Amino acid sequence: MNLTCKILLVLLLALPACSGVDSVTKKRWSNSENTISIVDMTSRDFRLMDAGSKLQGAVEEQLQFTGYVLAGKNSRYHLKFKVLEFDEGSRMARIATMGISDSAKGELRVKAALYDGGDMVGAWEVDSWVSGGITGGSDQDLFDSAAMEIADHLRGDF
Repeated sequence: MNLTCKILLVLLLALPACSGVDSVTKKRWSNSENTISIVDMTSRDFRLMDAGSKLQGAVEEQLQFTGYVLAGKNSRYHLKFKVLEFDEGSRMARIATMGISDSAKGELRVKAALYDGGDMVGAWEVDSWVSGGITGGSDQDLFDSAAMEIADHLRGDF
């Protein structure tokens, strides 16, 4: 065997053996102080129920940027919200008018409140809208921006 093959063989066998990881857990850790559950209190109107479920999904995604951990009914905090108004508007009209027409505007209005046990800690009314642009904006943009504002309130940024 030539010298380069011997060097490559030694490196192939020796280098992987020089790395590793080890972990030891001394105590079980439980984070129950900042658990939160999300409760949708939207009325039984089909359009609003659909908007409520989309908003709940968007809020769950935004919780990763807060200090809260999503949990079940035994959580310490409860975020309750109710979709009051939802109008998706016309995306094609928003594209055609570049957002100038108010009739094409998509709007979402939500009331949200944070409860610690049975006591209300804070309450907000969130208005979200999409009015135009080159792509016209989607109704998912409404839910994402409303969820982002709710998450900002949960972090205490307002």
